[in-house]
Amino acid sequence: MFSKYKIREIPKSSADYPKEWRALSDAPETAYAVGDLSLLRQTKLVVVGSRRTPAPALKLGQTIAKDLSYSLVVTTGTADGGDSAAIDGALSGSGKVICVLAGGFSSVSQALQPLLEKVSEKGLILSPYPYETPVRNFSYEYRNKLLAALGVGTLVLGAAEKSGALITARYAWGQKKPVFALPYFPGSAAGEGCNAIIKAGGVLTETAFDIANKLGITLEEEKIAPVSLTTDELKVMTALRNLSEGHIMDIAAVSGLPTFKAKSVLSALEVKGVVVALGGNRYKPIKEGGKL
Repeated sequence: MFSKYKIREIPKSSADYPKEWRALSDAPETAYAVGDLSLLRQTKLVVVGSRRTPAPALKLGQTIAKDLSYSLVVTTGTADGGDSAAIDGALSGSGKVICVLAGGFSSVSQALQPLLEKVSEKGLILSPYPYETPVRNFSYEYRNKLLAALGVGTLVLGAAEKSGALITARYAWGQKKPVFALPYFPGSAAGEGCNAIIKAGGVLTETAFDIANKLGITLEEEKIAPVSLTTDELKVMTALRNLSEGHIMDIAAVSGLPTFKAKSVLSALEVKGVVVALGGNRYKPIKEGGKL
């Protein structure tokens, strides 16, 4: 657990207090923090997603968070799924990430401790509550409101019809901030909320560049390296794009490669981060920084 003696108390009167929270009528009187407070003075983007966000969306979310982290501070919660993907992506990039807790620091679970230890080394962990405060039912919605306030916009990686990620999106809209969402196949329960966001005027997002263009931010493109593919890898990627997603047998047939060869190539593409395995010998392509 995080020691209470390492936690900084930041009263609203302090210059280190998050300026975005000051405008809220129910802003916490004191913020509690571990890590790099200078991140609060930088431009932030909220990235959230439900615990049931599908694997391809998590992989894409990681890539987007990584690419954005060189120009923005990725800001998120601490749940499994979309939040964890945002954290992992930011840590694999610049390391600029802020996590907002739904309770005091004593509420951090043992399972989450290793990941948040990494965040505290490069980024910042923030709580609106004193150390011993437990997580309560209303805590999550309040945390989501605070999250939305911190960012210049919010990206939703995955959300069913009823999801905490949608609450964050609604608060962002209420604060006149843009909302971004990954697109899902029609009828996908895990992405129903994302498709609803897009239909309501949210920005359909497939790469970090979609967000940067909307916000008028220039990404550090030299740090978003294009992926180098072999001839066989290009054949498999072309087949996967044509199929959208497919079984190993279909991918082999469309690419013109023997099944054993296609399987080997797919494994290499997974390592390169441009393909994700869905289970049952099915695969899906992932866009990498808009470069493929």
